Amino acid sequence: MRRVILSAILLIGSLTVFTGCDLNSMTTLSEISRPYVGEYECKTLRLGAEDMTVRFESVKLNLKYDGEFVLSYKGKSANKGEWSGRYRVSPDGDEITLSVKESARTVERTFPIDKGTIIVDWNFAGKLLHAEFSFPK
Repeated sequence: MRRVILSAILLIGSLTVFTGCDLNSMTTLSEISRPYVGEYECKTLRLGAEDMTVRFESVKLNLKYDGEFVLSYKGKSANKGEWSGRYRVSPDGDEITLSVKESARTVERTFPIDKGTIIVDWNFAGKLLHAEFSFPK
């Protein structure tokens, strides 16, 4: 048994030497696996008291592994569009920050993540825009 453990340690050590990895710079498993990556569907979309989901066929937020996001929509009247930018998730996994470059400046907004659901509350045109994005079931 001791020989197996020693062999495993030597194997891991040699892999890090030959691949150029530094064990001190390695991150946590969730940072490597990024369990939050994927396509989220907007389940709730309200502007003030008005339910906006009836106006859209789909609203999706796609978080890519490389730190890029794409927010896309398809309206019921055949209009569609998308925005893209960068994102980062807090080490605890309880917040996401979306960054969009607008001309010469970058606009960032941070939103909570609750049980895998991204909750967007944002003042839009003087009203509260509330959206909830989660993985499809």
